[in-house]
Parts: sequence; structure tokens; C-alpha cells
Amino acid sequence: MICVSCNTEHNANFCPNCGEKSEIKKITFKSIIEDTFLTITNMDKGFLYNLKMLFMNPKSIANEYILGKRKGILNPISFLIFSVTMYLIIENLLRVPRENTELQNLPDVYLGKVAYAAGKYVHVYLKYFWILSIVPLAISTKLIFRKYNFIEHLAINSFILGQATLIGVISYIILKIDLPVNPLVYLLIVWLMYRIFMTENNKLETFLMSVGALVLFVLQLVIIATGIGIIMA
Repeated sequence: MICVSCNTEHNANFCPNCGEKSEIKKITFKSIIEDTFLTITNMDKGFLYNLKMLFMNPKSIANEYILGKRKGILNPISFLIFSVTMYLIIENLLRVPRENTELQNLPDVYLGKVAYAAGKYVHVYLKYFWILSIVPLAISTKLIFRKYNFIEHLAINSFILGQATLIGVISYIILKIDLPVNPLVYLLIVWLMYRIFMTENNKLETFLMSVGALVLFVLQLVIIATGIGIIMA
């Protein structure tokens, strides 16, 4: 038979060149739903596999992905997108109405308006740009830990931010704390950085470096929020 993906001729159940299945199933609505469901719920591959490994052995899944051993691992960007989408859906379903204070009704103090605009960006809009937070987070880990190139840091931090976002989903349901200001999210970010970059000989140093990377990350978010506040004030 001829592989439909790479045109390699073979007689196996999977293509020896690209791994494509030999059996070609007809695409139906049912098959699409089944494939999507299996991608999310399979503990040996896909979303739940990422979730399990990032709790049990985050260093292993990060290293395997970077080294090219990606069988069963859900792409970290897809993992992050799925996590953020889940948060946005839950947040919109359970949103607590807030009193709307218009910027023009605030006292005529420039710094006050900047602070208000920055705070509004963090509470109202940052969650929609949360995926982009992997960039300042990757800058932080690259500067602090140096190991790996910047693209690899983006992949690692997609795992980290995706997992932290899922904790944000759970804590939002229970505590109604917005994702960008949820302390549990940032604690998990530190813990995951520590687990991924830790070696047996430098546990304390890695922990301090993880805290430093988080501080640098938060500082970048504050600078971005302040810049937006200045523009909007």
C-alpha cells in the first residue's frame, strides 16, 4: 500500500517513514468528535497526559519535547490555548458583575487615571492576552537560567503557563479570583520552573533563580500595564 501522507510504499499497520496509519477511516461527524475526545481524555497521550506529567514529572515532559521525543505529548502551544480557552469559558459563565467606574468620573489626577487604566487592563483585558504572556515569561527564564534557546524557552513556558492556567480555572470556580491576579497561578509557575530547571546539586540556587524569574516576569507585566495606562489616561 501507499502512505497517504508521504507516498512511501509499505505493508505495515503504520508507515515506517512518517508513522501515518495504514487504515483510512471515512471522516464523519462522529469520528471528528471521537478523535477530539480521545485527544483530550487519553491519559497516555494528549491533554490529560500533559496534565498528568506536568504534575508528576514536569522536567521529563519538557526535556522529552525539546529532544524531539514527542509521541503522546500535546503540543505546548495547543495545551496553553486549550487551557486559556477553558478559563475564558468558565470565567464568562461564572463572572461576578462589577461596578463600572468610568475613567472620566475619577478625580482629575493623572497618576490616579494611569493607575486605574492599568488596573482595568489587568483585571478586564489581560486574560484575553494571557497566551502572549509566554513571551515575557520566556525572556525571564532565558535571562535567568540561560540553558536552551529562546524558542525552546517559549515551548517550556507554554507548558508552565498552560498548567498554571488550569489551576487558575479551578481556583476561579472556588474563589472567584481573576487569573492575572491569582497568587496560586504564580506559585505554580515558580514550582514548575524549579522542577524543570532543577538539578541535584543546585536545588536552593534553582529555587532562588525561579523566584527571580517570576519577579522579572511580573515586573514586565507591570511595565506593560503601566504603559497601557499611560496611553489610555
